[in-house]
Amino acid sequence: MNPTLMAIGGAMRLDGAVLAELYARCGGRSGRMVILPTASGNADAGEREAAALQSLGLQAAPIILPVRSREQAQKDEYIRVIENASGIFLCGGNQMRLTAVLAGTPLLAAIQRAYQNGCTFAGTSAGAAALSAMMIAYGKSGQAPRHGIVQLVPGLGLTDKVIFDQHFNQRNRLGRLIYVVTTTPNLLGIGVDENTAAVLTEGQIMAIGAGGVTIVDGSQLSDSTTAELEKEQLAAYSKIELHLLTDGGVYDIPTRKAKLAKTILSTE
Repeated sequence: MNPTLMAIGGAMRLDGAVLAELYARCGGRSGRMVILPTASGNADAGEREAAALQSLGLQAAPIILPVRSREQAQKDEYIRVIENASGIFLCGGNQMRLTAVLAGTPLLAAIQRAYQNGCTFAGTSAGAAALSAMMIAYGKSGQAPRHGIVQLVPGLGLTDKVIFDQHFNQRNRLGRLIYVVTTTPNLLGIGVDENTAAVLTEGQIMAIGAGGVTIVDGSQLSDSTTAELEKEQLAAYSKIELHLLTDGGVYDIPTRKAKLAKTILSTE
């Protein structure tokens, strides 16, 4: 199996296309699902998703792994659960909880190995933000990239090629993703709307669900003023590409080209 990431923009419907895609990519009926509620402050986090996956036909009940402390992230029995999983789902909440608990632990090492070995990883909201090597920890809304609009910290390290943002159009987060890409143009910015997933596998990003997936590509960036800004000054930049995918649309990372859903449909 190829390593697969599903970054879900939050507010996922439990009877919709995104959860059905997760179910299929984690092995369908025979999938071995693990849910990590670490980012959430709710005691029942993950229970609704577990029930919904079983309603789709999952034979074995998902394991909700109660990792809430760094001590728990050392447990050998939890590491074995991760090693046996075909799919792992990270709940929403606060992405800083995920990194504060998991960074540098044997459990995170097991998570990274599982991903490289072909386990499908999905995260919603905070869980999506934390999937990458660098993640957006905090930020402000707005269309314009300004100094101080975003703060980056290390994430879970499953990919170092992209960075995810969530609740994207609902919370007007284009400015902060552009700012990230102008400061680190080697990263492909991926903004995911609510009830939508960006599925990253085999060098491609596919949009699944009700909203859009915005791609911010700075690979051709020729100039920017981000290094000289102070306070909330507006950033100037030249040659950033934007792409917007809807359900079924695909973006190929090596070629930096998008194939929109209507194009795919018209050629079938």
